[in-house]
Amino acid sequence: MVIQLSKEKLGFEHLEANVIVSGKCCSCGSCEAACPIGAIELQNLQPTLVKDCTKCEFCWKSCPRMIDDYSPIYAQVFGEEAQRDPALGVYRHAYALRNADESIRKRAQDGGVVTAILVHLLESGVIEGAVISGVDPNEPWKPKPMVATTRKEIISATKSRYTRSPNLIALKEALKERKLKQIAVVGTPCHIQAIQRMRLAPLKKVDRSVVMTIGLFCSETFKFKELMEDKIVGELNVPLENLRKLDIKGKLLVYPRGAKESLKIPLSEAQDWIDPGCHGCKDFASDFADISVGGAGTPGKWSSVLARSERGQVVLEEMINAGIFLYEELPEESLERLRKIAAPKISS
Repeated sequence: MVIQLSKEKLGFEHLEANVIVSGKCCSCGSCEAACPIGAIELQNLQPTLVKDCTKCEFCWKSCPRMIDDYSPIYAQVFGEEAQRDPALGVYRHAYALRNADESIRKRAQDGGVVTAILVHLLESGVIEGAVISGVDPNEPWKPKPMVATTRKEIISATKSRYTRSPNLIALKEALKERKLKQIAVVGTPCHIQAIQRMRLAPLKKVDRSVVMTIGLFCSETFKFKELMEDKIVGELNVPLENLRKLDIKGKLLVYPRGAKESLKIPLSEAQDWIDPGCHGCKDFASDFADISVGGAGTPGKWSSVLARSERGQVVLEEMINAGIFLYEELPEESLERLRKIAAPKISS
């Protein structure tokens, strides 16, 4: 249910009072992307009004933190009759997948599934580009929203970074600057919630142009300075340019280049670095995406994948049948593991 103060038109001040000042903002970039006059910009990851607000209301109607009941979104996205798993949401099929292309899989976080899907959609003409999280060329491991329109750009953005990325700023670039009409969006639950909120707002251009959403499993993100600069560089003495991979498997695992073993950070310590905008989010498995993907529940170099929408399942079946994925059914024990991981977030 959307929080409303009155029946009058509510502008940026409503978003500011209910989300920004209260510390709920997750810096997804939806408000900047939704504003039709460019009055909002994220400055230091915080939405800032840079022009007079016309009170179109799209900023707060698109915000994933302006909702405390997900049921209406489930109904709008999947229909009233869709059966919902209490922990994992609506899904049609659960897979364990890995990219059959070893050259891509070596660079990937787990099974290289998201990379494979995006390349397949691009090369088959389903999309013209994808809104994803890339890496700032001037700051190693710092996420930077990007629009990928080539195979090379998609592959360049592999691996998880676990810190805030305002991906939906790139949606503005894709729609308004590049004029793309068929787009995939990849993001964490807040990004995917925002896309569905935009559709309901309604932002018709988003509804027409976003043809596929790929959601990532997410328990929380961490503050860049505390995790990357203070801990990894300052205490563990690993320069970010020498960092090969980050992972979460019961602990936060840090993989320096050339090292035989990872450096391990207890998740109890990492709790101090959780971004405050993650508190209160009850969506672990990106419940409102066409396809949800994560490394939890499967061994390394495999991914747990939930086909949620019909179009998501069609794409995955096409790719399995074409030999793009190595494939297994995701066993019930893996689903139970995912439900246990999701439980703390749901009850928060």
